[in-house]
Amino acid sequence: MLNQKIANVFYEIANILEIKDIPWKPQAYRKAANSLQNLKKDVRFIYKKGGIKQIKNIPGIGSGIAKKIVEYIKTGKIKELEKLKKETPKNFTNLMEIPGMGPKRAEFLYKKLNIKTLNDLKKALKENKISKLKTFGKKSEQNLIKNLKLGKKGKRIPLKIVLPIANKIKNKIKKLKQVKKVEIAGSIRRKKPTVRDIDILISSNNPKQVINYFINLKEIKRIFGKGNTKASVILNSGIQCDIRVVSPKIWGAALQYFTGPKEHSIELRKIAIKKGFKLSEYGLFNRKTNKKIAGKTEKEIYNKLGFKYIKPRDRENKI
Repeated sequence: MLNQKIANVFYEIANILEIKDIPWKPQAYRKAANSLQNLKKDVRFIYKKGGIKQIKNIPGIGSGIAKKIVEYIKTGKIKELEKLKKETPKNFTNLMEIPGMGPKRAEFLYKKLNIKTLNDLKKALKENKISKLKTFGKKSEQNLIKNLKLGKKGKRIPLKIVLPIANKIKNKIKKLKQVKKVEIAGSIRRKKPTVRDIDILISSNNPKQVINYFINLKEIKRIFGKGNTKASVILNSGIQCDIRVVSPKIWGAALQYFTGPKEHSIELRKIAIKKGFKLSEYGLFNRKTNKKIAGKTEKEIYNKLGFKYIKPRDRENKI
């Protein structure tokens, strides 16, 4: 389907724009790419049926990006990407396909070590040049070596493949006595047709014990990152799995926040501000007194903001 090809173009544009420190636009392109990936109909069919007007009705697609979708449908390319590529070292964006290598890190390596390609990166790693950089160090260098072997990040996987894997991890964590609640969050909870990774939220008063239990599960191939309340790993299946452990007192607020999508959370925060509140993953607070007025459950947060509970799969739509 053409949707994925256009989405890939938008992700590439977003990465280059982020390197250039262009505000807002990268997020807009990524949002559009995500919408295209989750469309059940081919975007060509939508355009054929209703023209650019119908394209603009796709969630996350604004007028400017709609024009670029039409441009790709008609010509098979987008001029903006071609222009941006000319302003960027050849194959430079391939560096950002490595897990743990974002636009800022790629730009930093380019400026400090003139790393433009994957071969440049491999050579620098072999010569231990990256570990000498202040913002990297030996551990980061070792992680990059491992991540190169894992291959590209961000590949979307059908929900039906990921869900059983996520549920298996969830059920194992659930058995731990220190765990009060555990829920799969993110795009899996929103029942998106394809997902990038697994997000699991855990309620416990003993986060360190939960983290240590999780990182020692036999399903884990490699630990990507570990802190006192969160951890990121690569599973044996090659899928990234991130967990976050929170206090039972803020369970609802955290679950709402980590379920997403980002646009839904932003709209909720705007509504909270209008009502004199402040909303975050830590709860709903009175802006004047900073007193928490909701946070234990998602339902009470929505109710305080004047809504009935919105199911995760319905949060893709605007409020």
